[in-house]
Amino acid sequence: MEKASAGRRFASYILDGIIVTAISYSLIIPLYMNGVEHVAWIVLPISIGYFTCFFGNGQTPGMKAVKIKLCRTDGAYPIGYARGFLRWIGMIISSLVIGLGFLWILIDENKQGWHDKIAGTYVVVE
Repeated sequence: MEKASAGRRFASYILDGIIVTAISYSLIIPLYMNGVEHVAWIVLPISIGYFTCFFGNGQTPGMKAVKIKLCRTDGAYPIGYARGFLRWIGMIISSLVIGLGFLWILIDENKQGWHDKIAGTYVVVE
């Protein structure tokens, strides 16, 4: 299994961020225009659902665009929804310490971020 480069992983994360933002705003703007003031809460369930579902199936749309996918460290694919949710939680943890968990990908021999280590996953080239 060829591990995906940090560049490909970053590109997929940016693409997925754009998609999650577009989905969120498509719901937030109409709610806000109709007088609902506290609409920022909607981003969290969208993010959880998006990443858990797509991680669980092994590939987000951003990952598909740059031709990478998730597998478990034992090579199993797809990783499943429970592990997908765990990886999403790990992404939150990876970002909390100035993004150190994401930067870890650059120095780790298996190119794993903290979120990958927490969920027991690799990101590999398709």
